[in-house]
Amino acid sequence: MSDREFSGFDTERVAAAVRQPPLDTLRSTARVRRRRRSAGRGAAAVIVLVGLLLGPLHPERGAVDWAGPDPTNPPVEPRAVSGLVLLSERSAVAVEESTCRLSFTSTSDTGRTWSDWHSIEFDDTCVSTPDPNGFGVSDIRYTVLGVRTYLVSIDGRSLLSTDAGRTWRDAGTTVTDVPSFPKDARPVSCQEFCGATRRPLALDPAGGRVYRLAGESGLPPLVKLDLAGDGALWTVYRSPVDGGADTIARSADRGATWRTSSAPPNVMVIAVAGVSGDEAYLLAQPRPEDPNGPPVVGRARLLHTTDGGRSWTDIDTDLPSTPMFRPFTVGMDGTLLVGDLAGDGRGSYVWSSRDGGRHFTRSAEVGHEGTFGAARGLVWLGGRDDPADPRTISIRITADGRQWSRLPLPR
Repeated sequence: MSDREFSGFDTERVAAAVRQPPLDTLRSTARVRRRRRSAGRGAAAVIVLVGLLLGPLHPERGAVDWAGPDPTNPPVEPRAVSGLVLLSERSAVAVEESTCRLSFTSTSDTGRTWSDWHSIEFDDTCVSTPDPNGFGVSDIRYTVLGVRTYLVSIDGRSLLSTDAGRTWRDAGTTVTDVPSFPKDARPVSCQEFCGATRRPLALDPAGGRVYRLAGESGLPPLVKLDLAGDGALWTVYRSPVDGGADTIARSADRGATWRTSSAPPNVMVIAVAGVSGDEAYLLAQPRPEDPNGPPVVGRARLLHTTDGGRSWTDIDTDLPSTPMFRPFTVGMDGTLLVGDLAGDGRGSYVWSSRDGGRHFTRSAEVGHEGTFGAARGLVWLGGRDDPADPRTISIRITADGRQWSRLPLPR
């Protein structure tokens, strides 16, 4: 991560997110931790998130207005994007986090225009029992379900907005539990970090209703979910036991029934990428023999199934391993795409494979600020069109590692 000023992202926050400790200590959800001493407050790290394309929703009536900046007290400093959820090549949601507040803005026209910022503030409710260092600690997470639909949780309490963050409702009484997702509902991907999502969610893009699968109560917390091209759901659940095998679950009937299998016990799954109900890939990181030891250096683990997860085969890949999360998806024409950081953390790039993961090629395109992310079928890199001009902040998006499009971020 570059130490240079990066107006589109708060580099210190993003650096804390992407420069992870060994994977055994990684939190698998998009976790925001808030700390406050009695004399003042301070913000902590935000993970850069990724999402799935979903349509715009209609605002709900009768909602309580939690949001919106006070026009009589405008912010003194310009807002800085600390998280980005890419929805498609044209759509994205940017997130700003500060002490006890999350703010959202969105674009649906390739970044030419961005909506007004809308905020949700937690005030003193975001401070809980002091930790051993004397800080009050709260767990704030968010999931972007669509351009206008956001889910936020604080210390287990969940709030939902279906009008781009203007108003918020209690998710417990707003989200509809179902045994399987309705035909027209679109499942929400959480390819890297599931944020406020504890169980698979889906969205009705026409009516704005959010659905949650009522089953799977016996499984550990959800950490990955990907939607295959034929609509099959592929999920990963982290083992609650140190060094234990992660659980992989697949549903080909919109969540009504599931087939489960286990990843090898000596790896930690970084991401799952579904091709169909029968075929999927797991990107995994070898675990060190000593949980407190240094990360394993060498090749990553890439596993493949063609029988719906009944069995997994190791691919003899040349993709290097890394002690951090990496975006991973199946792009255009089946190209496997993996985001990565340069060794010095000052740049980012994309690995692409067109032979099923055996050989990966590094992209010529580089994100000079060391930020990246993914959506279903897409990977993006962050940077500036003019390195000396912070007004040219943008992300570069690819579906194949060769051709790139540009989406400017809000100023």
